[in-house]
Amino acid sequence: MAGIKLFSEYLVIPFLFLFLSTLFVVTSLNVSTLCIKEERLTLLKIKKNLKDASNCLSSWVGEDCCYWKGIECDNQTGHVLKLHLRYSQICSTTNKLPLGGKISPSLTDLKHLSHLDLSDNDFEGITIPKFIGSLNMLRYLDLSNANFAGMVPTHLGNLSNLLYLDISIAFSSLWIIDVSWLSALSSLQYLHMGSVNISSASYEFFRALSMMPSLVELQLPNCKLVTLPPSLPFENFTSLSVLDLSGNYFNSSTPSWLFNMSNLIDIDLTFSSLRGPLPVLGRGNLCKLQRLLLSNNDLIGDITQMLETLSSCSNQSLKLLELNSNHLTGKLLHSVGNLSNLVYLDLEGNMMNGKIPKSIGQLTKLQLLNLLENNWEGTMTNIHFHNLTNIVGFSVSSKTNSFIFNVTQDWIPPFKSLHYVEIRDCQVGPTFPNWLNNQVFLLKIILRNAKISGEIPRWLYSMSSQIRQLDLSHNKISGGIPASICSLPSLFILELSKNNLSVDLSFVFQNCTTLRTLSLGNNRFFGSLPNEITKNLPSLSELLFRGNRLSGSIPEELCRLPFLHLLDLAENNISGSLPTCLGDVHGFKLPQTNFAYLPHPTIFYDSLTYRRHIELTLKGRIIDYLSRMLVYSAIDLSNNHLSGEIPVELAELIHLGAMNLSWNKLTGHIPDNIGSLKDLESLDLSHNRLLGPIPPSMASMTFLSYLNLSYNNLSGQIPIANQFGTFNDPSVYAGNPYLCGDPLPIDCSSLLHGNGEEEKDGADEDDEKIERLGLYASIAVGYITAFWLVFGSLLLKRSWRNAQFKFVFDMRDKLLVLIAVNLARAKRRFGLERI
Repeated sequence: MAGIKLFSEYLVIPFLFLFLSTLFVVTSLNVSTLCIKEERLTLLKIKKNLKDASNCLSSWVGEDCCYWKGIECDNQTGHVLKLHLRYSQICSTTNKLPLGGKISPSLTDLKHLSHLDLSDNDFEGITIPKFIGSLNMLRYLDLSNANFAGMVPTHLGNLSNLLYLDISIAFSSLWIIDVSWLSALSSLQYLHMGSVNISSASYEFFRALSMMPSLVELQLPNCKLVTLPPSLPFENFTSLSVLDLSGNYFNSSTPSWLFNMSNLIDIDLTFSSLRGPLPVLGRGNLCKLQRLLLSNNDLIGDITQMLETLSSCSNQSLKLLELNSNHLTGKLLHSVGNLSNLVYLDLEGNMMNGKIPKSIGQLTKLQLLNLLENNWEGTMTNIHFHNLTNIVGFSVSSKTNSFIFNVTQDWIPPFKSLHYVEIRDCQVGPTFPNWLNNQVFLLKIILRNAKISGEIPRWLYSMSSQIRQLDLSHNKISGGIPASICSLPSLFILELSKNNLSVDLSFVFQNCTTLRTLSLGNNRFFGSLPNEITKNLPSLSELLFRGNRLSGSIPEELCRLPFLHLLDLAENNISGSLPTCLGDVHGFKLPQTNFAYLPHPTIFYDSLTYRRHIELTLKGRIIDYLSRMLVYSAIDLSNNHLSGEIPVELAELIHLGAMNLSWNKLTGHIPDNIGSLKDLESLDLSHNRLLGPIPPSMASMTFLSYLNLSYNNLSGQIPIANQFGTFNDPSVYAGNPYLCGDPLPIDCSSLLHGNGEEEKDGADEDDEKIERLGLYASIAVGYITAFWLVFGSLLLKRSWRNAQFKFVFDMRDKLLVLIAVNLARAKRRFGLERI
């Protein structure tokens, strides 16, 4: 028993020790995390100055501020070390309002503060407080996207311990004139100043950067930099790994020092106005590079050497190569297959030529391949896709006529997750590509000008419920459009223009509730516009039916499409008058920048966003839009049989961009209030029957760059103010005999009456001529009719002729007797019997 008791005592001792140790640790932690009273009061002062409409700082109560949301203290001393007030961290849900108001100077009482994050809030355009430069313990400062404005204070240069500085903003409301303070931040590793205006100190800025040997990331997008030094002591940037100079205005060649920094893993120079050839790359210089973005510049020259150098690296790291929208030449060589980690390759919009190498099929990690708008030759076959199992987006086209996309009809692609395919301006047909049948995740199909003929296969309308854009335009597709097209529940954009399709449109599009763009121009569609278009196409914003055989009138239902901003019914057989309700269409009244409200889809990368071709007859010619952005609002009803007057209600479409009503039978005056169309850039009313003066209000249409009023019956003096001073071509007003003034050779002073009288007299004179012609014609017809009624009957019937002659002789005798009697009476009255 004694042994057992002793054993129990020994067993209790370790447990007792463990309990006391735990109690000591817990007690120590509780004591150490209690915040300092003065600092708690300072935080409450900071809170008092902030606007917190959503009560994001509701946890800032109680004695221990170290447990408040966004506060981090030193475990040993209790001093506040970090202040995390980023909107996404402090406000748990995105529907809450961000913090605002003012930043209290009491912030400087937090002497041990090393981390300050005020990003993504709304400080309503106040300047960055100078006293932030007094927080000399700061190592991390993030003021990004917090709606600060004004000059960046030079006092930030006092933060000599700073490692991270982010003052980027969405708009250029911040600017820097004196950059000398940056030189003092010798320990800085991360600098992000996106959209801060540095235009006045561009050259000095790069000189100051050379004093930061520890810099790892430098992000200066959209800073309005205008100078890119031709040389720089890049040995001071040996640590630099990320360089973003996109969206600036360098207007210079690409300096070689940019590509001599061997530790770079990310270079972004998109939209930077760079020109000239690319510098020659030394082997091994950029072998650590993961992202190289040089798109949307004016770069020229052969890029074969660059691609060869990048593909020769033994340790392949390049993942994203974006060279689109330049003027680069050269070829894709077989060595491109060595870029084994490549995920994204974009060469769109250059002048590359030659064949696309089969080795591109070795890029097993490739997800997006964009080879549009180059001068490719030869044939692309199944082999080019042999190992592209991860491809989700593919696009190719050629400016030559010698490129063929030729895969076998029974080909089963190795990829199963294709979301986007665009093959255009090359030969794909004549048959429709069957390999698309098993791609169940497709969102976009663009097979434009692909020499495809025959009918659209039925499986296309049921293969993927996710299809958002279908473009089969500029082919030779025949047949009709089945009603099952509306069974695609996500279809936004349908483009079938320039084919041989033929069907009565009155019965096709039933319950297509998601469709926003419907482009069926230059086919053989007939019938009238559907009366229930609002019910069946309630989301329609772009209706493009040019060059068909449509008849009937424009239904008033069209006016009830709230998003409609592009209407093209030109070159049809539409008759009737212009509906006055067109002036009520909400989409035509929106500013051009507001069309982003239309929810067109975006896929993965900006370079593969919504793109389509639209043809409109504007500015005197057919304009073919190929755009990733939404085309501005326009109405084109030209080349129809429309009659009646132009409704004054059309002037309510104050943000309309273009209007073409030419080659119709419109009458009456141009509405006096047409000058309300302030955003109108193109107006064509030619070849109608309009009369009266050119409204003076048109002089206020300051955006008008194209005008055609020819071949009407307009009269009076041509306005000379504002935009009319730029319309110097007489053809603008040709065919209006009663117009006068520059640029026509007719002098208004030579006319008999003033401006208004001429119009009235001219119109009255025309009316009199018409009336006289009508009178003369009536007299002639009446005379001829009476002549043949009388003399025709006399010639045909003898008894009538005898009776007629007897009647004439009797009347003669009676008339002679009457004359003789009356003459005798007159002589007796006036005493003239003896004469």
